[in-house]
Amino acid sequence: MPVFETPDGVKLSFQMEGSGKTLLFLHGWSMCSRVWKYQLEWFSREYQVVALDLRGHGRSESPDGDYSFSYLSQDIIDFIEGLKIEKITLVGWSLAVSLILGVFGSRLSCVDSIVLVDGTPAFVASEEFPHGLPSPVVKRMLKLVDSNFSQALKVFHDLLLSSQELEGENKDEIWDLLTNENYLPRQEVASKSLFSFANVDLRSKIKDVTVPTLLVHGEEDKICPAGAAQYMKEHIKSAEVVIFPEAGHAPFLTQAKAFNQHLDRFLSSL
Repeated sequence: MPVFETPDGVKLSFQMEGSGKTLLFLHGWSMCSRVWKYQLEWFSREYQVVALDLRGHGRSESPDGDYSFSYLSQDIIDFIEGLKIEKITLVGWSLAVSLILGVFGSRLSCVDSIVLVDGTPAFVASEEFPHGLPSPVVKRMLKLVDSNFSQALKVFHDLLLSSQELEGENKDEIWDLLTNENYLPRQEVASKSLFSFANVDLRSKIKDVTVPTLLVHGEEDKICPAGAAQYMKEHIKSAEVVIFPEAGHAPFLTQAKAFNQHLDRFLSSL
């Protein structure tokens, strides 16, 4: 796999296939670029498809140091500028939705559309934003990541799919793409990135999004409730929402064909 070296000398691994306009796919917490397998296969026929392993994830280098929201967002900005891309669509899942929202307001001008998959501007619920997880649940998860990382991953993985999806087509391959131990981050990386994700509130950043936006969400998502997608639609001028019935946190895997068709239609409309 090709690599990109960040300004601070960290080698980030990525997959790149096809040619044409660039689509950059960004994975979620404790995942890697492998999760976009069905999108790389589909969209590389008409587009240049890039799937990045975030710092500390997948095949990217995993140095000691900062894994905060702002640091990971800066890696994405540096990566895009390093590839000298003129026009790009960003596709982010879960944690990467926050990273994409963080990119807006930066010096990047090449992002002409975004796709936000099962994400949220605020991971923790509040009186003003009831579409997150209860604070005690998030605090327990943070403690568990620090005290028993393998158990924390099991709890997290058990929340990813709906009961219907656990019996669905390609369930064994999908489970491997989501949970393969060979691609897991170190405990330190998972802890620092989750802590940052849990403590960031990007609702004020939504107003910076002025490009066409597709919001995709599983109706039965137990990690980022679907109400977050509706909230973002109400605050982004050029946004549309697609809700996948009976889907959990990863409809791009469990309902890949329908997801790809919706994304194809959105890209064709730009």
